[in-house]
Amino acid sequence: MATTEHTINDALAAVLRTKRHLWRTKGVIQSEHTAALDGNDKRPDIVIAEPNLSPVVVETELAPAATVEQDAINRLGHRLRTTQRIIFSVIAVRLPKELRKLDGASLTAEIRRTNGIEFALFSGSTNSSYNRWPVQGWLRGGVDQLACIAESVAVPASVIENAAEQLIQGVSGAAGLLGEVVAKHPSVATKISKALCQSDNEQTRRMAMTIVANAFIFQENLAGGSGALSNIRSIDETRNSTSTNLLSKADILAEWHKILKINYWPIFDIARRIVEVLPSGQATDMLECLAQTAGRLLSQKLTRSHDLTGSIFQKLIVDRKFLAAFYTTPPSAALLMGLALSSKAMPTGDGWGDRDKIESLRIADFACGTGTLLSAAYHRIAQLHELSGGDAKKLHTKMMSQVLVGCDILPSATHLTASMLSSFYPSVRYEKSLVMTVPYGIQKDGTIALGSLDLLKAQATFDLLSIHAKAAGGTGELQTNTWSDLPHSCFDLVAMNPPFTRATGHEAGKVGVPVPMFAAFGKEDEEQRAMSKQLNRLTSGTCAHGNAGEASYFLPLADTKLKEGGRLALIMPASLLAGEAWDKSRKLLRESYQELVVMTIAGCSDMESSFSADTGMGECLLVATKRKRRLDHVDRNAPVRARFIVLRRRPETQLEAAELARSIVSEIASGSPRTIEDGPVGGDELHIGTEMLGTMIESPLPIEGPWSLSRISDFSIAQVAYELVSHSRLWLPSMPKENALSLAVSTVKNLAKIGPYHMDINGSEKSGGAVRGPFDIHPIAEKTVATYPVLWAHEAEHERSMVVTPDREGLIRKGNNNEENDLIRTRAKAIWESASSVHLNRDFRFNSQSIAVAWTNERCIGGRAWPSLLFENNSQARAFTIWGNCTIGLLLYWWISNKQQAGRGSVTITAVPDLHTLDVSILSEAQLKIADRIFDEFRDKRFRPFNEIDQDPLRHELDRCVLVDLLSLNSDLLKPDGPMQKLRRKLSQEPSIRGTKS
Repeated sequence: MATTEHTINDALAAVLRTKRHLWRTKGVIQSEHTAALDGNDKRPDIVIAEPNLSPVVVETELAPAATVEQDAINRLGHRLRTTQRIIFSVIAVRLPKELRKLDGASLTAEIRRTNGIEFALFSGSTNSSYNRWPVQGWLRGGVDQLACIAESVAVPASVIENAAEQLIQGVSGAAGLLGEVVAKHPSVATKISKALCQSDNEQTRRMAMTIVANAFIFQENLAGGSGALSNIRSIDETRNSTSTNLLSKADILAEWHKILKINYWPIFDIARRIVEVLPSGQATDMLECLAQTAGRLLSQKLTRSHDLTGSIFQKLIVDRKFLAAFYTTPPSAALLMGLALSSKAMPTGDGWGDRDKIESLRIADFACGTGTLLSAAYHRIAQLHELSGGDAKKLHTKMMSQVLVGCDILPSATHLTASMLSSFYPSVRYEKSLVMTVPYGIQKDGTIALGSLDLLKAQATFDLLSIHAKAAGGTGELQTNTWSDLPHSCFDLVAMNPPFTRATGHEAGKVGVPVPMFAAFGKEDEEQRAMSKQLNRLTSGTCAHGNAGEASYFLPLADTKLKEGGRLALIMPASLLAGEAWDKSRKLLRESYQELVVMTIAGCSDMESSFSADTGMGECLLVATKRKRRLDHVDRNAPVRARFIVLRRRPETQLEAAELARSIVSEIASGSPRTIEDGPVGGDELHIGTEMLGTMIESPLPIEGPWSLSRISDFSIAQVAYELVSHSRLWLPSMPKENALSLAVSTVKNLAKIGPYHMDINGSEKSGGAVRGPFDIHPIAEKTVATYPVLWAHEAEHERSMVVTPDREGLIRKGNNNEENDLIRTRAKAIWESASSVHLNRDFRFNSQSIAVAWTNERCIGGRAWPSLLFENNSQARAFTIWGNCTIGLLLYWWISNKQQAGRGSVTITAVPDLHTLDVSILSEAQLKIADRIFDEFRDKRFRPFNEIDQDPLRHELDRCVLVDLLSLNSDLLKPDGPMQKLRRKLSQEPSIRGTKS
């Protein structure tokens, strides 16, 4: 006899009860309960109703489950009969039909084992207004995944978003009232700024009010609790105890002092110090505004949403330009932790059910900001522990006192981090926290502190070099020795989204300070320079590089602190993958790490290409495992392979991010990846339902040079480029491997001399007894002939054809004496000898510019945008010019370029030698004559921009002339629906090429 669906639902409910500690409480999970819904006799299959949270219903049906979706939709908006709470979330579940053949222990075992369950989430307040996730199709997995979804949706995303806006409004209103107080009592601003270590401005005032609002939320959570908390009054009780029925400063402080005697120092101490300095007469309005805001949030059962405060921190943080403390979005944090913390085992290899092993982990974020990454790590660990049968609440004391480490230079940031971590189990007491405010700047004793970067110092000398950080403990702010608490090579996971500010270079010029990286807190110029010198001494010999920016200094810090076998999880600038200044960082990763996963976003705009909020720049996620050198006998020069993932968009919710991470980990575990060596077939697609969210491919990491597999939405194009670069083989999309064509490919360094770096042309600093650059660069005056013509800048409309005219001239500078004049003229002579007719586009705006290689009829100096290339003869130079502007030449340029910005590719002067190109040196005399003819035919014709390559008849004709006439390849390649047109269409659709252009 077949097992009934009622019996299967009872068995499923029984298994679900084991997946979360609270669900083991009697009555939290009920199945087949006919009286569950108010005013409705229909029984939901399974109801999960945790205290204080929205109920979640699970509707099941055996495959093909024709009616399960409608059943799920019909449950939305109903109330539970027992609590009157509204059902906002229902999970439709399609169960494997094989379950009908099982019963008893075998049925339960199969429910635990199967990965053939399908899910879809319906969210909304009525059965006529709802959202389905995924929009189309189904998720597929096991009961653990079902449990995770059910846990995640107990507070609906729409409610969190609305509450975040309410918090912003409440905080902004209170900050406005604070501004009125400061106008009459300026000392209030001084005292609050001192407490927060921030200068007085609107952001600082909002930060202060956020901290006070956070304290009110915690007070409501703690009021009337067990033990000593039973004497803590709620906000309403505190208000009603006054004669005016309004909150008074004295009564609130009295209540907070009672709480501080118990613990909760990270939350209430800084809030107390802020409220204490407020004039009593004006404090009431602010306190009422914030208390009412807290009350509205609590009425929506949001105390469990640990990311709520963090989600608005980006709008409040002070000194954002210099600290670049851009906020990590909760979905990005969930994605990173889903990749870094495997459900199979801890980084140590132990199972997640072992409480002692979890409590011995060390997890750090040395640039913790609001604590979003640490919160995501904590949530992931708690979830995995409970899925394995544990009780995460019992972990809390050790998680706070010895597992989780956070460092930041902002006291407000570390207090909010400690608050968010404390809020996981606010009633659990802990004595110590390793969330630290680390010293920054010149200290009272004259020593220079660099924040977390001081942790790079050798531990052997910590007695001499010791600094003390302030840790936000449970019962007070403690002094802690950072070297004894944070030793080298001891961490199992280092997760960071470090600041990106450049230490030197163009950033300084833009903002008018000498060292932007150290300009926070109003540091004077002299102090900035002293800190910069200290950092240079500290990081000498590491992979850090000032031109790469501040983030590059945090990579060696993470590497120093990680133990062998530990996990690295970073959000970094996308320039890490291709930037010249990041060469040593890539070498460190290739030589010292394994199991690398690199993720970027193929966004059409810079804002769409980041994992952080508001950075406006491309970013990447990086996850890797530090090699165990004692056991690792791998040849360091052998190819190291990595998984490259490119998303179409950033995950929108934590739930979506967690599912994406699970999908990636599952695909990696399958052990049969698509690789770059497979030819133009693309990568492994990553789906959520029917939506393809991204693509993954495996590739060897180059020993040097860029990692080019970033921000590429169609990996088949990358595979074409790889075949050309690695095997001198033209293998195009839709071509069988046996039809691939041999093509003579070389590099620029083997064919031409490369002109000077632009700073050697007009750099103004002194070098070797004279000004570095011998020329001043000026526009060419009308009706004059330049002695030293220069092709310097970009003007897209004047660069549609291959032949362009010089736009500047170089004027030899005048030295301070004869000796310096002689040196300047010698340098000018050397620069002029590099002048050429061929110039490479160093900074190619793909969606507005047309040519990668320009030709000038007269020899001229190549400038910042157009370095010159000097070939053996003009025929080779012209052959290179037509090749560089045909589709295959553009493909190879795009492949090597830094694609950090949407619609733009840049190639540094040091990367130019490695640009792959047609080997023009082996062309026969007859072929060179053909190249000359092609050049003459196309030299003055105007091409469309690169992103319009599929619609440009002129480019198509150039392709035919180069591939068929010059190289004698089969003309079938160029049929209207043939391989070349497929390649052009694919290139035109790449977000890194078209940017925001349609």
